[in-house]
Amino acid sequence: MVMKRVIIIASFVLGFLVAPAQAGALNNANLVLWWTPVIYQQDDGLNPMARENVFTAVNYDKDWRANNNWDNLPYYPPSPSVYYSLVESDTHYFIGYYLYYPRHTSGSKHEHDMIGALVVVKKGSDNFGQLELLLTYSNDEWHKRSSSHVCCESNHPILKISTGTHEIANERAQVGGAYPLPLPGSTIGTIRERGGYQLLDLQELWQHRNDIGQNRAFNRWGYFDSNSRLNTSAPWVWEYRRINWLARPAELVQHIQGNGNKPVTYISNPYIGAQ
Repeated sequence: MVMKRVIIIASFVLGFLVAPAQAGALNNANLVLWWTPVIYQQDDGLNPMARENVFTAVNYDKDWRANNNWDNLPYYPPSPSVYYSLVESDTHYFIGYYLYYPRHTSGSKHEHDMIGALVVVKKGSDNFGQLELLLTYSNDEWHKRSSSHVCCESNHPILKISTGTHEIANERAQVGGAYPLPLPGSTIGTIRERGGYQLLDLQELWQHRNDIGQNRAFNRWGYFDSNSRLNTSAPWVWEYRRINWLARPAELVQHIQGNGNKPVTYISNPYIGAQ
């Protein structure tokens, strides 16, 4: 069966994203939007945009009880949404993009699925920096691509997501796509849309990190409450060789690139307590 690909085009809500900046400095909104990925979501060829293949918000069903997300899918149309995070060191920006699905429907079916991509940007004379590495995480597998091997469309990394398993591949799609453009001069409270998916601050989910217990958001630290045997985790428990994705992205990248243990100075890291 030939797999169809459904293109999800980005939209962007700036209200939660813009941070105060010094005159002439790059604000967070433009930086995150500049590197926002082009997403190609595959479907099953029979039911384009089946709801289990729509990435959305964890509370898409209007509540923060996670163990009903599978059952509520037929009743609450999921709005395509991507979470983002931003951590800054003295030399790099670490920008995470996260896709959540209420159902994982291939192989070992289970409630919840969450995957992500970390865009590592080296600071330089260019305001938006230079792409150094793309790191992806899906189905407990890690994949890296150095800048020269990252497939992009007009500087936006491509994420092609498989149906059911939601595995990430950085591959060119066979059909044309679209991508968000940077929005200069943005101010707090400004709302701009590009149609397709919206960006949500991961802080929306992070603030519920201690909402733990039966019929709550999580059943233990970082794992969504679920009626399934397999539990799915949020980004703040993702680790590679015991190095945390959110709390220590610079050290994580150093380890993956084999650059040793160079001193790291974080300028902004709201997830420093993730471990």
